[in-house]
Amino acid sequence: MLLEEFEPGRAVIEPENLSLESGSADFMVREVCDILIYSFNGQIVETIKQLPDVYEGGFIKSLNGKHPWYIYERDGLKVAVMLACIGAPMAVGNLEELKVVGFKKFIILGSCGVLDKNIASDRIILPQTALRDEGTSYHYAPASDEISYDERYLVKMETSLRRAGIDCTRTKTWTTDAFFRETAAKVKRRMAAGAEVVDMEAASIMAWAQYRKADVYQFFYTADYVDHHNDEWDQRHETRSTGAMVFFDVAMTIAKGL
Repeated sequence: MLLEEFEPGRAVIEPENLSLESGSADFMVREVCDILIYSFNGQIVETIKQLPDVYEGGFIKSLNGKHPWYIYERDGLKVAVMLACIGAPMAVGNLEELKVVGFKKFIILGSCGVLDKNIASDRIILPQTALRDEGTSYHYAPASDEISYDERYLVKMETSLRRAGIDCTRTKTWTTDAFFRETAAKVKRRMAAGAEVVDMEAASIMAWAQYRKADVYQFFYTADYVDHHNDEWDQRHETRSTGAMVFFDVAMTIAKGL
């Protein structure tokens, strides 16, 4: 099968090739930090960029346009904040370039769907393992049904969050490219395999982190519920009351621990 053709050798186009064009209109670096907070929530990035003393540190560029990051400082800790592109290929593609730019540690946050209705809204989830129901991860790691994060990074996150009094739970996630094809039968099978939440990028990011030996710290906050019992989608608007910046504060708590 095509997805069993993992080849760990050098690719025709490597991220380093793009960095050689740093003076071009497609790539601009003014300032980087050790830590990049890569947020799938656009509201967080829009809020940060409007704050006093926040400024653009640079950007990468694609056919979609510019992808800038912003430099933010709090209590002596300076980080970069950037909007993450939804979908594994673009998210990982950006991470490839951002690592070459000079970012050392990546804190990645976004929402996830809930498969187990016993998991409350707005709960902090650490994806420990992912079911690989997407394509990107198979180009960064040998074929398998599951992939996991390095235990050391999970422990670092847990330690920082619990010291701050923030409760978190490890889970297995189901990473899928096609959220409009989450049928009730598939949800049941993924739950039988141990998945409690669903997302679109984690398996690919896990594979990328392993292949590039990148320091990645990813967490979710729980959002909608995929109700396979009644074949319905519950957006949980009534129970999702936590403001987006609360989750940014969670990311900053992890950053302080690094």
